[in-house]
Parts: sequence; structure tokens; C-alpha cells
Amino acid sequence: MDANYTLAAESPSVRLLKYLPLVWAGAVTAGLFGLLRGWGYDDPYITYRYAENLARGSGFVYNAGERVLSTTTPLYAAILALAKLAGADIPLASNLIASASLAIGGLAIWWLGQAWQTPVAGAVGLLLYPLSPMLSSTIGAETALYLCLVLLGLLAYTRERYAWAAALLAAAALARADGLLAAAACAGHFLIARRRPIPWRALGLYAALLVPWLLFAWAYFGTPFPATLEAKRHQGLLPVSEQFLPGLLRLVRDSYWRAPSYRPHLVVAALGLCAGLARRSGWLLIICWSLLYAAAYTALGVTSYFWYYGPIALGFVALLGLGGEAIFNTARRVAALGWAAAAATLLVAMLLAPQLASLRYQVTHPDQRLAIYRAAGLWLRERTPPDASVGALEVGIIGYYAERRIVDFGGLIQPEVARQLTPATSYDEAAVWAADRYRPDYLVLRPGALPALERAWVAGHGCRTAQTLSDAAYDAQLVVYDCKE
Repeated sequence: MDANYTLAAESPSVRLLKYLPLVWAGAVTAGLFGLLRGWGYDDPYITYRYAENLARGSGFVYNAGERVLSTTTPLYAAILALAKLAGADIPLASNLIASASLAIGGLAIWWLGQAWQTPVAGAVGLLLYPLSPMLSSTIGAETALYLCLVLLGLLAYTRERYAWAAALLAAAALARADGLLAAAACAGHFLIARRRPIPWRALGLYAALLVPWLLFAWAYFGTPFPATLEAKRHQGLLPVSEQFLPGLLRLVRDSYWRAPSYRPHLVVAALGLCAGLARRSGWLLIICWSLLYAAAYTALGVTSYFWYYGPIALGFVALLGLGGEAIFNTARRVAALGWAAAAATLLVAMLLAPQLASLRYQVTHPDQRLAIYRAAGLWLRERTPPDASVGALEVGIIGYYAERRIVDFGGLIQPEVARQLTPATSYDEAAVWAADRYRPDYLVLRPGALPALERAWVAGHGCRTAQTLSDAAYDAQLVVYDCKE
């Protein structure tokens, strides 16, 4: 029996099965990048501009000479700066990194399934994780790389390679500050579940990797906290805004419960939660981290931007994996292995089908602002003086391509503007305040979006229409006003 098993384990077909996850990861990377290489949305372009300025030697800044930390991901900005120095196009390089990171994250989930003796859960995660619409929609941002680093850090921690875990989790914190919560989850798990000496060297390595950045940020920017955190907290105070927790509940209700094709995800996830609690599975580490993350973002009161829900998607995939494992084990007890495997395959196909449909929708429905904002930025770069300043409400894409000093009416670039956003004000009032304070030479506005600013500045200051932009995908025009005195 043992000899036959050893022979089977060494057979070419079994060895081929060991490499199938790698083949799948390669196919996912190529497929996602091929389909979404042109994907983009506004927020990541703020980080792209930091990377561009860093590569040019202009400093770690958004506007030249203004030391404000308006990117939440210093590590990702540095990686993209290196890509730029190597001759890569930054948005394209970012989409490739994100596609590969989603695929590698799926591999990490597969390996965690092996480590936690739940191979079916690992296989479910390998297939579903990189194709989750909550994650594929974030391609272009740091989210996929950040989660990949967290998963690899958890894998190293599970294998008791604490130095590697410290290095990877420190990198995750540099990729996004809430990565600190992943290290906190591991520390809590270690103290509760492990009865071993504390790995002081690993803790020292973790601190050694983070402290230099904190000291640099304090000296260079005056604070290690990104200005965007304060801005998005203030944005969350506006009457028109939806905060993180209500946005999450709306996402579950509208995108899962009310969508028949996605409703089985909720059923399987609920089953997975019960199974995980009953078995005290290692997957609870990921689930608890996702809950800790949700609690932190709820407490911060930030707005419900879709890319904030990536870590929630990871916890949800863990629940789906546990549910799949429970269904397979139940089927295995009442039927032959072949029938149990068939049931698991059918389940995965049922869960994967709506994700593929969502991916197809994403490919055919790119962000309608991308092309027209790029056109506005390029027009400003080509038609305005290099020292001109530009005011706008959404500044990522426009600012990246314009290469001009930006006045941000949403408060992401100038923290003083964010402080004008209160429960009793609006973006319009903050925009008037910012224009009065910083007096931009040009405005880029969607007509009717900021009527008070149009009255106070476009009409009040005699701004003239310099360019009107249209795009078939955009449901309005975009107007560039020349307001130079």
C-alpha cells in the first residue's frame, strides 16, 4: 500500500498537478493584464505623480516644492519610480504589478490551504481570489500588492519563518499603513495560540524596516500620517457622503443578496464561518484581520470608496474556501471520492461564473472619466505655461498628465482645503474657499457641478472658456477656464 502510494505520488501526472497552481497564476496574470491593461480610475494617479516626480529627481512630492504626504502608499510610489527609471509607462506598469499580485495572492491562499490542512479551501481561494470583482476593480492601485504582501506574510508566519513574516508584513505596512493591523493580528494570534518564546529578532527586524520611514516622513513632511486620511475623514462628514460601514452593508445588499447569481456566495460564506469556528481553523486569522480592518475603517469614519473593501474581499474569499471545504468533506462522508470531487467542482463553477461575468462587464465598462480627464491634462500640459496652477475637484488623472501645480478642491493635496469640509458645508463651498486662497490660473470644471464656484470665479473673476472637451463615454462636457488676472 505504501509502495503504491509512493509510486503514485512520484508519477508524472501527480507532479503535473503540483504545477497546475503555478500555471493558473501565470494564466491569470496574463489574462487580467491583457483585459485590463487600459483600466484606470482617478485616485491611483496621485501616487503615479509622486512616482514621476521621484524618478525625475524633483523629490517625494506631488506639487514641486510642497512637502505634503498625499499618497497612502510610499512603498508603491517608490516601486513605480523605479519602473519609470527603467523606461516603463507608470500606469501600464502599475496594472501589470496589480495583475501579477492578484495571481500571487491566489497562490499564497493555495499554500495556506496546504499549511492549514484544508486543501479544498486553498483551491477555492486560488480560483476565486484573483477574479473577485472587489479586487479586480482596484487594478492600478496598490491594493493588490498590499494584500499579496499580507498573504505572503501570513504564510511565512504560519510556517514559523518569523523573520520573513516580519519583513513581508513591514513591507505591507509601507504599502499601506493599515498593514499594521495584519501584524497586530499575527501578534494577537501568537500570544493566544502559541506557547513559545517571543521572536525578538523578528520584532526588531519589523521595527528596523518601519522606523526609518517614520523618521523620514516626520522630518520631510512634518507627519507620518498621509494628508489623504484627514481629507477622506472630512469628506465622510459631508451630507452627500456615505461612510465606510453603510457602504459595506449596501455592497452586500445590492451586489450580493439582490443579485441571484451572487446569492450562493453568501450562503457558502455563512457555512464557512460556522465550519471555521467549529474547527478553529487557521483561516480565522485572515477573517479576524478583515474584521479588525473593517472596525478600524468604521471608527475612522472615512468615505465608502470601493477600493477600501479589498481586505474585506480577502476575508470573504477565506469564508468561501471554508464553506467549500465543509461541503466537500460532507460529500466525502456520504459518497465516493469521485462524487465528492464532482460536487466541489460544481460548487466552484457556480461561484466562479458570476465573477467571470463581472469581469466581462468591467472590461466593457471602463471608467468614463479616464479618457476625458487625460485629454484635459494633456491640453493643459501643451497649452499652459509650466508655472501655471490648475484647480479641479478630481485631480488624479488631470494632475498626472497636466504636470502643473494643482489646487485640489477635494482636499487631498492641500490639507487646509479638507478642513473646510464639514457636516454644514459642501464641496462647492470648499472649492470657493480654495480658489480664493490659492487663486489658480486655470479651472477644470464639469458645468453645473460646482455652481457657487462658477458664480464666484467663472463669472465673478471674468474667467474665459479656454477649451471645451467632450467624449462619447462621458455624459457631460468638461470645460477649462482661463482665470489668469
